[in-house]
Amino acid sequence: MNKTIFAIFVTITIVNAGRIDSLHTLWSTWKIQHNKFYRETEELVRFGIFVENVEKVARMNAESTTAQFGLNKFADLTSTEFSFHYASSSFYEYEVEITEVQANSNLPDEVDWRQKGAVTPVKDQGECGSSWAFSATGVIEGTYFIKQGKLLSFSEQQIVDCAHNAGYGCLGGWPYLTIQYSAQNGLETESDYPYNAKEGNCKFDSSKALPVTSGYKFITSKSTDLLKTALIDSPVSVLVQADEDNFRFYKSGVLTVGCGATLNHAALVVGYKKMGILEAFIVKNSWGTNWGADGYIYISTIQQLNNGQGACGILAQPVVSN
Repeated sequence: MNKTIFAIFVTITIVNAGRIDSLHTLWSTWKIQHNKFYRETEELVRFGIFVENVEKVARMNAESTTAQFGLNKFADLTSTEFSFHYASSSFYEYEVEITEVQANSNLPDEVDWRQKGAVTPVKDQGECGSSWAFSATGVIEGTYFIKQGKLLSFSEQQIVDCAHNAGYGCLGGWPYLTIQYSAQNGLETESDYPYNAKEGNCKFDSSKALPVTSGYKFITSKSTDLLKTALIDSPVSVLVQADEDNFRFYKSGVLTVGCGATLNHAALVVGYKKMGILEAFIVKNSWGTNWGADGYIYISTIQQLNNGQGACGILAQPVVSN
């Protein structure tokens, strides 16, 4: 017997026999909900992985007092598979010119750029490590709206196909270099250059491109107050660690622990707010609306986590578009 199948067979057989039927029912319901189909030879393997993830989610819900977790569309993937397809980038600290921003001593209780019309609907990067492109277009879309009074959805596919100095297509890239690319070349809209979740030949048409930004600036890292101050003016691109189970299976509430600061995913902070006794950054992700809280995740603003880099490393490398 194949080693993988044998290991999964053992996993399934040790589950209380009384739970097998309920697990099969849950599996069938989940497959219908997420439109999943498998070859006969793959079905047992995926079911075994699903059972393991059921146990993970149950354990996380039992241990967490601030966030809730659920069996989303990633429940048939191993941690390695998930990381490869959805959190495959590796980001490093750079010696960059940091914009010295004075913390606002009179921060508002809440900021939410969605309410101001500066945030496009949640998008889905698919099985392509292009979060860097979505994070960059998100911050550019917000800045464009603030300056021009018009919300447009800009093309991630142009970035994936053409911004070779900013990244490696579906293998990852850097939001700040993407903003720089966009300042030099302009961006087409999503409708003119639609997304297809894979890297292709560059089809950029400069006659359709709009001038969208004059450049980027980094916000001083490891400071909740400075990130909140930056959010008064616009949405902010951030890097996070997204390959841990607490992030992958997030459903609602405030994520405070369970992910470190090994940065491998880019997202967009669109504000912050109080949630009960906790305060959280409002983070727009690029995994579709059938993940998280309608495509969003609320990440704690506590600065001390991860040696000052914040929950999931959210304070490590914030950047904005000019």
